Amino acid sequence: MKGAAAALLALAAAAAPFAAFGGPGGMAHVEVAFTPGDDVEALIAGNIARARESVRMQAYLFTDRRIARELLAALRRGVRVEVIGDAARQADGGLPWLGRLARAGASVWLDAATAASHNKIVIVDGEGPRASVVTGSYNFTRAAQWRNAENVVVISGNRAITDRFVANFRSRRDRSRPWH
Repeated sequence: MKGAAAALLALAAAAAPFAAFGGPGGMAHVEVAFTPGDDVEALIAGNIARARESVRMQAYLFTDRRIARELLAALRRGVRVEVIGDAARQADGGLPWLGRLARAGASVWLDAATAASHNKIVIVDGEGPRASVVTGSYNFTRAAQWRNAENVVVISGNRAITDRFVANFRSRRDRSRPWH
């Protein structure tokens, strides 16, 4: 019966953009979206717009203006914004928003500790009860929204999952160098 229940959950998750799964840390609410087709850019921007305490972002590429504007708006609201970018992508121009975010008050780091800092993650209000984690293949670029086949998963309501992402963010930050 356990396999049948898992199959039904998988089928339900595939049929709708929202699903809920129980487990350690509480009930996880999961939303999935894909490009082309779904407005992933708006989904990510909307999560950032709801931030009240903090936004932590890990980016391999980050050229998307709408997401950058939401991060700047979060800073103006007094939200703590931290961004870790891939050092090699910064060197070749793939993270043009990092300088502006740093000048606006975001804490910015460059990760060169691995061959590629390929994480694509946004953690919103990571320590709070309304925390959400956005992750997937989606780079923070217009091409990801309009030209690529990408996916994103938004997870909320599960403390254990959120805590793992926050711990990983801190670990990557500790191995990164601060923005100059």
